[in-house]
Amino acid sequence: MFLCPKCNSKMTLPSCSFCGHTIPRLNHIWQFTDAPDMVIDGDKDKYIGYEHIGENYSGSRKYLLEERDVLFAEEVSSLISSGQEAAQLSADPDKIILDLACGDGCFTVPCAKSGARLIAGDISNTMLRLLQEKAAHNHISLENVTLCRMNALAIPLADESIDIVTANSMLHLISNPQKVLCEIYRILKKGGCFICQDDRPGKNLRSDLSHQENGHPPKYNEAQIQADNEKYSQLVNAFYSGYWQKLMPQGILPKKYSWKFDRDQLCSGLFSTREEKLIPRGAPYETTLEDGFLPRIINRGFSDQTHVPKDAHEKAIHELLDEFHEKYGEDFGRTMFHGVEDDLLITAYRK
Repeated sequence: MFLCPKCNSKMTLPSCSFCGHTIPRLNHIWQFTDAPDMVIDGDKDKYIGYEHIGENYSGSRKYLLEERDVLFAEEVSSLISSGQEAAQLSADPDKIILDLACGDGCFTVPCAKSGARLIAGDISNTMLRLLQEKAAHNHISLENVTLCRMNALAIPLADESIDIVTANSMLHLISNPQKVLCEIYRILKKGGCFICQDDRPGKNLRSDLSHQENGHPPKYNEAQIQADNEKYSQLVNAFYSGYWQKLMPQGILPKKYSWKFDRDQLCSGLFSTREEKLIPRGAPYETTLEDGFLPRIINRGFSDQTHVPKDAHEKAIHELLDEFHEKYGEDFGRTMFHGVEDDLLITAYRK
């Protein structure tokens, strides 16, 4: 199933029978590549890995199995499983799923509950470690999961060896996403699927949060919801733009590669069919700046911050916090956003 990184021959772990190369294993993670976790300079393909983001990616929610990720995992598992209900799913042991750029395991961990055979690949050992911690915290076995440090630009798997590939929230981090898609197509079996998830706006926000429930008056009125959300968006935009305005005079710019590429257009030239399924969600939620945005940007948790030198970053953040506390008050971080969970759109591209 695997390809030897030294001679490119098919191999089974741990050693290549052709050239004798043995894949190193570090903390239960097979080290298929020694490529850097991030390449942002030079003439070759560029990409951003999350080695230095680590725990700052999910913050206090790092062990939480989010509903959207569980729903996605159940849908993917159902494609290779028997049983009609999610709780009855029993994975086909001959089917293999690759979770490419698996990160901290938001898909791999809930999918592992079905007993599916998974390869979890990422360029970051730190994110793969967090995946292991998330599974342990949720008492989910990784017995059928092979953890691999790998490069998505040269996936170390044989042609037509994988049944399903997922690659969520990663193609925009690579300067040449078409190269990754060609790799995904190469390793998929005929009839196999590349499956993606996207958010789609669902219920109307204000009508959902401001209606009476069980005869009780609504917690918020539409005017309050609109005012809160406008203030929240204003502060996020002001903090984000202010951050980069402080760094740009030093020649430090945000790194963004393929944020606007057309995935459907690229996939239509490779795959034979495209199928969609929309899963309604719509649960109301509330969050504050100090719940998510602030700790993430303060700790360099966004992908376009990964290259910012620590001293320059800390100086910009310190100045911004002082300015915002003075202008908006000491409790500006408690500014609230009222939302409704987006619906989940699942797209399957079939080879």
